Amino acid sequence: MTHRPLPPLPKDPQDCLKQGCERPWEVAVDPFPVAPRTWYVGNNWVGAYLLQSTEGLILIDTTMQPQVYLVFESIRKLGFDISDLKLILISHMHYDHLGGVRPLVEASGAKVMMSREDWQFLCDRPDQLLNDGYPWGSFEPDAFYSDNQPVIFGDRVIRTVLTPGHTPGTTSFFFEVEQDGTSLQVGMHGGIGLITVTDEWLSEHNLPFSLQQDFHDSLMRLRHMKVDITLGSHPAQVGMMDRVNAITEDHNPFVDPAVWPRLMDERIAGIRKLLDKSA
Repeated sequence: MTHRPLPPLPKDPQDCLKQGCERPWEVAVDPFPVAPRTWYVGNNWVGAYLLQSTEGLILIDTTMQPQVYLVFESIRKLGFDISDLKLILISHMHYDHLGGVRPLVEASGAKVMMSREDWQFLCDRPDQLLNDGYPWGSFEPDAFYSDNQPVIFGDRVIRTVLTPGHTPGTTSFFFEVEQDGTSLQVGMHGGIGLITVTDEWLSEHNLPFSLQQDFHDSLMRLRHMKVDITLGSHPAQVGMMDRVNAITEDHNPFVDPAVWPRLMDERIAGIRKLLDKSA
């Protein structure tokens, strides 16, 4: 499969809008492998990941409703049918991550899981969906995550960790894969953007400033986790698109244990600046 080189994007998706990028969420990306039986199926701006299990497909995040057809097409290109999709896991309640849930569920019958905290946040503060006028199809989750109970589906075991900050119920995902006889841990922070915890954002939207400390504390919880393959909820946050053309049958460029601590340290430094300003 040939992967088209794409222009670099800012690490924070909101910065893309400030810098005048041309609607990168509408730019298709051919699906590509990030780990054994695990593929990127998002667009050029927001991530979605497809995991194959012995009981069917698992999808982490769905992108936006107007662009969800790109997820459908990526699933088809990988040789699967939409009816193979059995479970959808949501990282947090912003529109660019769960906007495609409704059409995917209607097409596949898949079950949906998310955090109880973000489901409540969505119900209480639908203005924080941030759909910016895009069409929205409501849904209800079939189950909620628990830090004490991993999501087990077929032969895949996915640990969920509540990591509040970006939203009150942002959830991060961790799972093991076997590559060349070696066990590797894959990790994805569910929402690493600082824009929603700035003083200006919290004040304008009447949200608790405690989210800043929550974000800091959740990052510190994850800082020393061993993560061999870091997935970006937005690929630009960890430079994923820069590595796509290096994929070969014998080489996975996403195996890089240095990426996770670098990402955590970068965001810890950012949230500490916000906390220092608010002190």
